Amino acid sequence: MNPVSKVLLIAALCVLAAALIAAAVFYIRFYRHEHFRCPRCGHCFKPPVLQMIFAVNAVEGKIIRCPKCGEREYMEPVED
Repeated sequence: MNPVSKVLLIAALCVLAAALIAAAVFYIRFYRHEHFRCPRCGHCFKPPVLQMIFAVNAVEGKIIRCPKCGEREYMEPVED
C-alpha cells in the first residue's frame, strides 16, 4: 500500500468515526429530552434506536410507526 492510499484510508476512517460520534450524540440528546406524539391517537413514545435510524427523515420530524395504533405517520419530536 503506497503512502497516499494510507493517508486516504486514515482520513476516511476519521470521517466515519466523526459521523458515528455525531449520530450517537444526536440520539443520546433525543432520548434524554424529546419524544414523539402520534397525531392520530395522541400516544407519546420514544422509538427504539434502530427504528429511529431507519425511519424516513422529513423536514424536522420523521415518518414513523406508532406502537399503539400501528399507523405510519409524520411526527415531529416534542420536548419532554
